[in-house]
Amino acid sequence: MTRPLISVVTIVKDGQDFIGEAIESVRSQSWDHWELQLVDDGSQDGTLDLMHDAARVDPDRIFVHRHPNGENRGMSASRNLGLRQSRGDAVTWLDHDDVMLPRKLETMWSALDRHPDAVTVVGPVRRWYSWTTDPAEDQSDVDQVFPGPFDRTLIPPSIVPLFLEERQLVPLSPMVRRTPLKALGGHIESFTDMHEDQAFLARLLFRHPIVLIEDVLHLYRQHAQSCVANTYRMGRERDARRAFLRWLELEAAIAGPRTPELREIVRRQLALTRGGWHRRLRRRLINLRNRATSP
Repeated sequence: MTRPLISVVTIVKDGQDFIGEAIESVRSQSWDHWELQLVDDGSQDGTLDLMHDAARVDPDRIFVHRHPNGENRGMSASRNLGLRQSRGDAVTWLDHDDVMLPRKLETMWSALDRHPDAVTVVGPVRRWYSWTTDPAEDQSDVDQVFPGPFDRTLIPPSIVPLFLEERQLVPLSPMVRRTPLKALGGHIESFTDMHEDQAFLARLLFRHPIVLIEDVLHLYRQHAQSCVANTYRMGRERDARRAFLRWLELEAAIAGPRTPELREIVRRQLALTRGGWHRRLRRRLINLRNRATSP
């Protein structure tokens, strides 16, 4: 069997509502030189059956993996399992609840081909609200807009300062050359959910040049059960953000460009996370008081 040029890695835990659409968006690509590495992270619903069904339909290109004993090991460990199984010259990611537009793989591979010195291709995504017809979720889709320059090689730290200050511009699902990606060690497994993508991107972009493209080729589904939505709902976002920024300080000292601008951005963002325990205590006291006074 011919080795694929691109490996797509999809991780999933209890994603039976969306995984089929994600898989079909890969199978509908305009370019056929891909494989899909599906990684289950301890699902308890019908997700695993759906993935095995897809692999039976396209056994030469779709593969299913699990952690030993079907364990749940978190997002980074699951991405790394998919990376270890990948065979393509480049790797990209598709979350189980997202969708690739048909030209994504072709367009990103072409950008890598035009820029042999770039390790990564980054493009904007569409925050996808219109997937549902629920009136309560009625909101227009929103496209990321990167400032450029486009179709040019950008040296480290490239867009790291941009997405640290403009959190709506955090890149999603870039395409990365596999050899430097594996040399980097893949994803940082101490990050199991929120900010695992930003930690990985910072480590990658501190070390390697990238190229930006303008095309919106990825639909980022917005829904109440996503990792980001769950983190905010549980009130853990501020602590998670602070842990990421503390990690970033050390990472920048080891591998980041020695620029005072970057250090100042991290310092400023850290300052915004202070005082979270006061708010959490106040919220806890209010909840206790409400329970005490409820009939």
